[in-house]
Amino acid sequence: MPTRLIRARFPQLSRARARWGAVLVGLTVTMGVLVAPAPAQADPYWRVQVYVTPGKSSCSLRWVRSYWDGPVNAYKVWVVPQEVGPNAPQTYRQVSVTPPSAGGTANVRIGSLTKGAGYVFWLQAFYPSYFRNGPINMQVATSRVCIPT
Repeated sequence: MPTRLIRARFPQLSRARARWGAVLVGLTVTMGVLVAPAPAQADPYWRVQVYVTPGKSSCSLRWVRSYWDGPVNAYKVWVVPQEVGPNAPQTYRQVSVTPPSAGGTANVRIGSLTKGAGYVFWLQAFYPSYFRNGPINMQVATSRVCIPT
């Protein structure tokens, strides 16, 4: 709003106040244009939920392959122990899983686990690559902690 218009509407304002008012109005409009609103939080593309059930020296995993997951060639489950002693090497075990058809449920039992120790399972998916040789792999889910009985 130009200074003249502010002074015309509010004749009691001094010239300096009218200028500051115009500056503040201009700054407010400019900031509204320059400062973009924060982007909306989009849902993650991956909606794979891995459910774990403890068993006798084992944990059973279950997940549903979504119709939106694309052409999954294979899955790999990483067994990650949560209680590792100091200076002990971190060892991961891998279990390969054949993917179910779209909409199907994958059921995997991981045995030979230490009774009473906590484990987390990472689910990794392998996809065909259209741009390079070999598959592309991506971690698509992490389970909650499972403690075998």
